[in-house]
Amino acid sequence: MNARHPILRVLSMTLLAAALSAPAAATEVPDLYQQSYALETAYNYDRALKQLDGIALQGADAYLVPLRQGWLLYLLGRYDDSVAAYRKAMAADKSGVEARLGVTLPLMALRRWSEAEAECKEVLKIAPGNYLAMSRMAYVLYNSGRHAEAEAAYAALIKLYPSDVEMRTGLGWAQIKQGKTAEAKKNLEYVLHLVPDHASAKEGLEAL
Repeated sequence: MNARHPILRVLSMTLLAAALSAPAAATEVPDLYQQSYALETAYNYDRALKQLDGIALQGADAYLVPLRQGWLLYLLGRYDDSVAAYRKAMAADKSGVEARLGVTLPLMALRRWSEAEAECKEVLKIAPGNYLAMSRMAYVLYNSGRHAEAEAAYAALIKLYPSDVEMRTGLGWAQIKQGKTAEAKKNLEYVLHLVPDHASAKEGLEAL
């Protein structure tokens, strides 16, 4: 007969139960990240977020997991949750700029301009001249109604990146809000010279 000894059967069942209940092994963590990125590429943000549940928040993952959660929650439109996740990543790495830049996105979506401005300033203390911090700062200033400050911020970016049509369009709009018609017209026409179908630049010229 091929029947197993009762003790062997019990041992097999015990090992099986232990295997099913064990957390994901360290070697599986890269696969979980890979699956999450693949699902994000397929616009399946909910499932991409769910994949991260299998990763223990220890070592480098204590930073990487909430950082990625913050991004996916932002894509899902869950802005308050995104802010909370990014804050957790910031607590795990207080010296970097990555999570601080990330949290500006949901903060801007929530129109929490003063908080977004504060994070941009912190990034610029750590990494002076950081493009994302400078451009988001200009956007925040514009939406806060501080158009002269926004103009100066956009102009500083244009000095560094003369062909950046988005920053030049922002500069044009900041000038429109201040009644600087000639300067705004020049900048918006420059944008349309490079990108004839640029919707915001067209709208700006129409506003003039």
